[in-house]
Amino acid sequence: MGWMVLIHPAKTCQYFRFQRTIRRESRTMGKGCGSELDESQEGRAIQSQCMSEPPGWGASRKSKKDPFIRMEECWEAQWQQFLQMLQSAHTGGNLEASPWEDPKAFLASFEQVAQACRWPRGEWAARLLPALSGGGEEAFRTLETRDQEDYGKVKAAILRGEALRTEAQRQHFRQFCCQEVGDPRRIHSQLQELCCQWLRAEKRTKEQILELLILEQFLASLLSDLQSWIQARRPDTCSQVVVLLEDFLKTQQDPLII
Repeated sequence: MGWMVLIHPAKTCQYFRFQRTIRRESRTMGKGCGSELDESQEGRAIQSQCMSEPPGWGASRKSKKDPFIRMEECWEAQWQQFLQMLQSAHTGGNLEASPWEDPKAFLASFEQVAQACRWPRGEWAARLLPALSGGGEEAFRTLETRDQEDYGKVKAAILRGEALRTEAQRQHFRQFCCQEVGDPRRIHSQLQELCCQWLRAEKRTKEQILELLILEQFLASLLSDLQSWIQARRPDTCSQVVVLLEDFLKTQQDPLII
């Protein structure tokens, strides 16, 4: 979902354009590293990445400057613009949706930007810090000061916190119980709210929701010890569970009955 920050219609397009550019141009950079771009390809790449040209851009475009350096500068400028709009949204109270509603997607987009800008890996945590909010910021604060500088540990903490929140939402829905049926409409409304908090139907596709439901039943069908072992590895899809089970079975001498 990428930069899911909705401030107002005029700025919403910028976020979605930025996200599409990240996906498209990160693939271009992955293929183009170590090779030269011809003049027309270079122009299209730079134009597609920049929403507006900074002062002096036309002059620098005619220079002999390395096209990859100019691309890095453009990505850097867009990241700073994103941070400014994010900060403005938080300050003005106009944030309708947070990028941290889907931490995995947000971090994937951030990593693509970091690679496009060629930031040293050791700087990634510091670069991410200004964008942290909500659950991401809470997870960051649980880490020791030394670990807060390690992007790998920051990412792991954020994803672990998200997994715990999702599991708690699932359990709230599954374990809902009413002592008496005094107000059927209120009960239905509560169940509907709990289900939406867990499945997030407004954000996920039909296929993603089906995958989530099948994954839940897949895990529930396993023996309790094996279920705990699988859940500790936080699989996101049924195919990941299958791979984990196959690896587990390879270590067992006797067939495991599920």
